[in-house]
Amino acid sequence: MEGVFLKRTSGKYDIIVVDPPPPVEAAGSSLLYSKEFYELAKQHLKPGGILQMWFPGGEVLTGQAVIRSINESFPHVRCFLSVARWGCHILASSEPIEQLDANQLATRMPESAKNDLLEWNDSQDVPAYIGRVVNSEFFAPELLNSDPEVQITDDQPLQ
Repeated sequence: MEGVFLKRTSGKYDIIVVDPPPPVEAAGSSLLYSKEFYELAKQHLKPGGILQMWFPGGEVLTGQAVIRSINESFPHVRCFLSVARWGCHILASSEPIEQLDANQLATRMPESAKNDLLEWNDSQDVPAYIGRVVNSEFFAPELLNSDPEVQITDDQPLQ
């Protein structure tokens, strides 16, 4: 059941990370891409908090529905292709999301996070690795379908 933890807590968070299992169209997963879920998550973000959502990719129409649902739920959305090009990572917030370059991000990371990031990578160049993601940003509204019904809601999950 989507959002059970968020429905049971009054906690506020700096970041909420959502990494649903593919396929997106699965009943349990698709509701984690719904406008209602994003509204619930937004209620649990601290000021300046960020929702991070992984979309594993799939049909073009599915991607358009995911992007519309999050884009209409949050005023600030940034999208990045994943390093291995397995879908994309979406950052969403009620407030502007700070834009940092790869060197600035690497400088802010604790050593343990840098080690985790490079665990499956041949390179040990953290800024270069981060740069592969930062430099893959794309503008989400350009991907929106002209049909406003192409979205995901609890009443209109993916099928």
